[in-house]
Amino acid sequence: MKNITFVLLSLAIPAGAADLLVYADNEGKIHNVTVASVSKDTESEFIARTGPRKRKLSLASRLVIRCRRGDLDSINQWSKGLARGMRLMSSGQLATEGTIPGAEETFGKIAYTTEKGIKGEEAEYAALPWHNMYALFYLIEARYTMGVAGDETRLTAALGDVDQFKKRSVKKKSLDWEVPAAKGSTRKQKVYCWGDSRLMPQVMLYEARILAALKRTDEAAKAFDALIDRAKKKGLSPNVLTAAIVGKAELDAAGQPSEKQENIFRSAGTTMASLGRTQPDVYGKAVLKRASNRALLRGADLLLASAEQKKVSWDMPLNRYRQLKDGEGKRDPALHVGAQAGIGVCLTEKGSGEEAYRALLEVVVKGADYPDQMAQALYYLGRASKLFADEVEAGGGKGDFLRIESERWWGDLKQRYPTSSWAGKVQ
Repeated sequence: MKNITFVLLSLAIPAGAADLLVYADNEGKIHNVTVASVSKDTESEFIARTGPRKRKLSLASRLVIRCRRGDLDSINQWSKGLARGMRLMSSGQLATEGTIPGAEETFGKIAYTTEKGIKGEEAEYAALPWHNMYALFYLIEARYTMGVAGDETRLTAALGDVDQFKKRSVKKKSLDWEVPAAKGSTRKQKVYCWGDSRLMPQVMLYEARILAALKRTDEAAKAFDALIDRAKKKGLSPNVLTAAIVGKAELDAAGQPSEKQENIFRSAGTTMASLGRTQPDVYGKAVLKRASNRALLRGADLLLASAEQKKVSWDMPLNRYRQLKDGEGKRDPALHVGAQAGIGVCLTEKGSGEEAYRALLEVVVKGADYPDQMAQALYYLGRASKLFADEVEAGGGKGDFLRIESERWWGDLKQRYPTSSWAGKVQ
């Protein structure tokens, strides 16, 4: 099988690096620290020693944004193996190429090993349950990545890995298991279990996404709903909760007319806004609010698509964008820029040159951090400039400078965003 290139930046680990923990405090501030050791890693609590002084850090697992365990500096061969697998993931080497192992093979070996190392030195060299747990989780990630790239057999394998992760999340030392062996066969072996795991909600999220990718829609919907209910009841990671709600909306909206999709995403946005108000900390409230705003903006964009298809008037998305801009857009820069870009598009399509021109200029001034909206604004500025020129000339003035400006906007678009779909629209 050809190597699949898929760069996962969050997994990129420089040679010799220690485990990295990214977490939020109750006030929403984000911290990045190195991890010396982890003593508790459950669905509710995370306890570790961090930094060069090995300070004890105890926090609710819902505040852990990312913790990728596997350390090249460790003398433990299995920790090194995890780090090697993550390095392969980050470089896109997921499948094994000839005799060169990929991330999938690397994680697969660690997920089932119970090797103790040299007698008398087990503490330093032994495989531990957490090695199995993280390796199986990373294996699910690797196979899901290969699966959505077009390999359905990997999706099926990943679904099997999800089932194994659930069965091994019990409070037992080990279980008898059929593990992979040479040439596609299996053999019986004891494998480690790990009990309650902080990774379980993320595994459930992968399960729903895998089922959706396999077009097992009813099962995927139930999987998303199960995760959403679990997250509500247990106060799990707000990022997992929002991903599940948006994933369910994507599933429900697939194949529907754009105006019906708008209702689905507006409902998802409203749901997240409501759940955001009940979050126990500032961080959770901020995550849910941002996700709510993105869902509402997505809904407005779908209304715009309906207008493009002549199913609704341009006034419908225009009014929705204005509501978003004048509401939560006052507090959320990303929502403000996205709504302002939508306003400029609608005004251009309605033929209001000057008004569209002024609206889109604001996007160019404020949208440097939002390349998609910036490229869109530059394209429509080129069109709005010509409409504005027509309006000036209709009033007896000269619009030549605006026609020249139109070409400048489009030239800027092609120079700054040459691969964007908007650059491809320029004649």
